[in-house]
Amino acid sequence: MAIVAAIDQSEEVQHIINEGLELAAAFDDSLHIVHAVDSTEFAEAQREHVSESADEEGVLSRQQFAEDRLQGLVEDADESVEIAGLEGEPAESIVEYADEHDARYVVLGARQRSPVGKALFGSVAQSVILSLDRPAVIVQADD
Repeated sequence: MAIVAAIDQSEEVQHIINEGLELAAAFDDSLHIVHAVDSTEFAEAQREHVSESADEEGVLSRQQFAEDRLQGLVEDADESVEIAGLEGEPAESIVEYADEHDARYVVLGARQRSPVGKALFGSVAQSVILSLDRPAVIVQADD
């Protein structure tokens, strides 16, 4: 089995990774850190990349773009940690990856949005939780 830690570019990235590492160690599972880029963000990055490129190498792969970004977010991953850039919309691709790798848990970050500090899930986290057929662990960054 695997522990899947799904990260974005938020401040709680290291908290999510740390929780994933603890779960992987506790269950003697592998840790898979994944990142997906939504279509709007990817389209903008692709436009920028193509405009900066003078040759035919201007086309980006969505999966490679996510993986390249993930490499920058995950600083101290050792060889026992698998990292993967995902193809497709974030929520769908995270659920699909978790299913394909028989994830024991999926670790996600939560957002605080209301003025009174009530913790609400982001739209991706909420979609993942509602679509999973396995447990999710929600990590909230320290305030």
